[in-house]
This record gives sequence, structure tokens and C-alpha cells, in this order.
Amino acid sequence: MLCLSKKSEYALVALAHLAEQPGRTASAREIAQARLLPPALLMNILKNLQAHGLLRSTRGVKGGYRIDRELNSLSLYELIAIVECAANAAEPDCGCLEHLSDAANDMEFARFAGSQGPVQALQFKLVRFLKDVRVADLVLPGRRIDVPIERLKFKETHQPDRRMSHADHA
Repeated sequence: MLCLSKKSEYALVALAHLAEQPGRTASAREIAQARLLPPALLMNILKNLQAHGLLRSTRGVKGGYRIDRELNSLSLYELIAIVECAANAAEPDCGCLEHLSDAANDMEFARFAGSQGPVQALQFKLVRFLKDVRVADLVLPGRRIDVPIERLKFKETHQPDRRMSHADHA
């Protein structure tokens, strides 16, 4: 099964937490406690998202993070590239997003396609899918992509979230 890294998962969970409270600032500690995430790793992820312009941070007792970019303009592919950025996040031009252009991907794909056709075809489709998925469709209340209730993992005491999505209105 294909999986996202824990860092990418935590970034999506944190963005969902912030998206559920538009205009409000939430600290890394608050998000970590509310979503049961490891605080140290979450702090690093939030700093990275802030350095790449996705979040705005405020210092002080009532400080924290808030979303600073239109999430409909952000693809899941771009978010993963940002989260997995190995460069110094304090550098504004770290280069982690340079490989996202279609021309660069087409050249890279053409270089490897001849020797590993089926695997490269699958990778090409997966990258295209990740570029087509908007982060807003994963984290914004009312826009989340539906998952059948039987596919969700619940604790014994957890009550399912009964929010309606666009699909429920159809």
C-alpha cells in the first residue's frame, strides 16, 4: 500500500485543525494536544510550513500559527515537497519547489521511461493525481473528500463526525 510520510500526515492534520478555526491563531502545543501529535516534530513541521509561506506565525503568550495561503491553490504534491524539504527552511529560496514544473517532470519522466515502463507509468499517474488533489479538499470543513464510514478507524468511545459534505447534498 502507498502511504504518506508521518510528516506529511501531521502537516495535513495541523492544517485541518487551523482550517476549522479560520482567523484564529493556534499554538503548536494546542494543535499537538488536540490532535494527539508529537509536539517536537509538529513544531518543526509548522516552522517549515511557515518558512515556505503557508502559515503565518505570531510570537508571544497568545501566539501561534494561522493559515496564510489560499489552500485551494496548493496541491498535495506541493505540500509533500514542502514538508519533505531537506534544505534549510530559513532560506527563502531553498529550491524544494523547483522540480514541480511540468517541463522538469516531463524531462525526468522521459529519461527513465524507456527502461522501466510500467513503474514509470504508475509514477507518472501518481504524480499527476497528487498534483490534481487540492489541499483544501482534504482539510477544509464541508469540502473534505468523503471516506466511507466503514473505512475509518474509530476508538470504541469515538462518535463519528456527521458533518455533511457536498456529496451529501447531491
